[in-house]
Amino acid sequence: MSTLYLIRHGQAGTRDDYDLLSNLGQQQARHLGTYWATQSIALDAVYTGSLRRQQQTAQLFAEVLREHKQTVPEIVVDERWNEFSLAIVYGGLAARLCAEDTAFAADYAMMQDILRTEPHATGAAVGRCDRAVVQAWMENRYSDYEGESWITFRQRIECNLPALLTRAQPQVAIFTSATPIAIWTGLALGLTDEKMLSLMGVLYNSGITVFKLREGELRLLSFNATPHLAEPALRTFR
Repeated sequence: MSTLYLIRHGQAGTRDDYDLLSNLGQQQARHLGTYWATQSIALDAVYTGSLRRQQQTAQLFAEVLREHKQTVPEIVVDERWNEFSLAIVYGGLAARLCAEDTAFAADYAMMQDILRTEPHATGAAVGRCDRAVVQAWMENRYSDYEGESWITFRQRIECNLPALLTRAQPQVAIFTSATPIAIWTGLALGLTDEKMLSLMGVLYNSGITVFKLREGELRLLSFNATPHLAEPALRTFR
């Protein structure tokens, strides 16, 4: 039986330079390491996607554990844990949605104004646009879209399960992103794509979601926990 800790990366940068931890994101990763050092959880393996924000979170977490004289396995980079590119999805679909839907076009214009002053905003027009664009992508509404499809992406994330089953490592930490965690939660609970889309928007930066792997079955133990982020100002969604 294995325990899997899927950990979302810390807060990233602005949408123009998203694949890099912000100062707050670095704090979140360090707080995670400090908390972990108190839990007597000896990790047998640590994996991360190849995105910078994922690797930085794993590295800062490991640094803090070593500062507490704890042994940390070598971090293994596996690009199968990478998030899809929201920027590419926007680039391929947003103009079409604007042309077809005046409400989306108005929200999209408003989103640009909001992000100029609040680069980490997630609500209001920003949240509505994100959901509309991602939903169109998931539904394959435009079959000539040339980026990674939702089906291909989901299969890439799901194929990590049999790989972990063959390794049989008791305690495993995996540093990834919101959508892979939502997909694995969906796998454990039998959720639809629509329900997974709802989960994607509520995952905290550096939040911990815990699964058990037992006899080939994936079981969800806890979802989106942030015991290491005691102050509300430390809890962010993007």
